[in-house]
Amino acid sequence: MKQLKWDSMKMVISVAGMTICLLCGCLQDKNEEKRQPEQETDQEYAESGNAGPEELETWRAAEQQEQEELPGGEDSESVFRPEPAETEEEENEPDYRTCMSGTVVEQELTREEVSTLFYAQEIPEEVFARMDGVSYVENEDIALEDLRYLRLLYVGFDEQTHVGELIVHVSIADTILEIFQTLYESGYQIEKMRLIDDYDGDDHASLLDNNTSAFNYRVVEGSKKLSRHAYGLAIDINPFYNPYVTYPGGVEHISPEGSEPYADREADFPHKIGKDGDLCWQLFSERGFTWGGDWKSLKDYQHFQISE
Repeated sequence: MKQLKWDSMKMVISVAGMTICLLCGCLQDKNEEKRQPEQETDQEYAESGNAGPEELETWRAAEQQEQEELPGGEDSESVFRPEPAETEEEENEPDYRTCMSGTVVEQELTREEVSTLFYAQEIPEEVFARMDGVSYVENEDIALEDLRYLRLLYVGFDEQTHVGELIVHVSIADTILEIFQTLYESGYQIEKMRLIDDYDGDDHASLLDNNTSAFNYRVVEGSKKLSRHAYGLAIDINPFYNPYVTYPGGVEHISPEGSEPYADREADFPHKIGKDGDLCWQLFSERGFTWGGDWKSLKDYQHFQISE
């Protein structure tokens, strides 16, 4: 009997112990739940002003480390950053159909792109503004409608591709484009190709600068006769290396000054126009142009012209 009572007592004690444990666990959970809303996040605590300098510095270092561990160093939420429409290089790329003559073409051009940069058009207003009262004046010999503004490419003495411009008579515009595209594709070098208006219509200044040009309403030097340039039917190419030679009073005169060594056509030097395999002379001659180097009374080695 005593044994039975002892066993019953142990069972009661065990049940009571288990009950106490369960009650303690529930109370602890309730206390934690009660405390949780009252706890501040690290960020709230750091920003509340209650954190000391050392605690604030520690929190910032931890925050920075978390950011560095994220992919790309960005927040965990994806951030949309649109790509720029054009790269800086593309934004700075000039429009080769409108840029200044002499501009270097930096990009590699396809054959199709090259062809689109050789074209003729009626004189644009902005071009006429440059010509008006300079290379072109109101006259009864040549109407503005009879001229064409040409945009084209050439290989400079620096062996780079440049943008050039010419004004010629409408009747030879396509022929000039064809000739100069062939020269360009063959690597034939031309130093400059600007309108004479950039030299205030001064033919001598243009020659001295070795500028290739065509139209200029002017007379032949030393006469009252209109030059073929006045009709847009003549062109001077690399004139400093292919000078204008006259013999007034039997005395040789070479223009422009400084080009005297190049009047000797027996000498061998670059950029010389002539019949000894020169592509420029060949292309113009094949298309019916007269070369000034063939003239008897004077020599104009830079000059090609054609009759209407």
